[in-house]
Amino acid sequence: MSGSAGFRQHRLAAAVAAVALAVTLGACGDEDDDALTEGTEDGIAVLQSEVSSDTSTADLEAQLAAIEAQFPITIDASVDGFDVIGGYTLSMTEAYCDGFAECGSPRPDVHADIIQGSNGLELQIPTVLTTGLFDTNGSLFAVTDSDMIVPPCGETARNARVSITIFADGITVAVDGTQTLSGLGASLLVEGNEVADCGEGVVFFAAHLTPD
Repeated sequence: MSGSAGFRQHRLAAAVAAVALAVTLGACGDEDDDALTEGTEDGIAVLQSEVSSDTSTADLEAQLAAIEAQFPITIDASVDGFDVIGGYTLSMTEAYCDGFAECGSPRPDVHADIIQGSNGLELQIPTVLTTGLFDTNGSLFAVTDSDMIVPPCGETARNARVSITIFADGITVAVDGTQTLSGLGASLLVEGNEVADCGEGVVFFAAHLTPD
């Protein structure tokens, strides 16, 4: 309860007591005081209502203070403690590209799965790559080679090194403090080797994995 609210409540309580005393004294008089007594009783009812209202306000202030005490809330990008296994739609936005004919072209969304493999978590992008994921400081990392992520150079397949970082990118906090993961963010760095008539290339993507 704030100081002003408490002071007001005490004043109202005192007023109720004073008016009640007046009614008692009035009741000791003659019948001509009946009208005054009835009016005073009405005043008591109004004052008591105000005291009750102030009490409700004080309760509300206490509840608000309890909520405010929970802030600030710190939420990091760690996937630790969340179940990330499942299917996702992988959306990629090109952030930097050089050396590839596809630079500047939008990439279509693709399906991806995070599964529990024999040696830990794995990321699977069908027909493109499968790689193990290792957890470091709350983020998932992977480094692998693939000759399916970069188009071939003529008739020659083109191998590329793919580096992936996955982190929490959508956390919902319920009233009771329960946190639910609603999405994953990712970065993908693809470095293509020089082959045949095609020089080296590099492309960096900002990505998002939305649960199916």
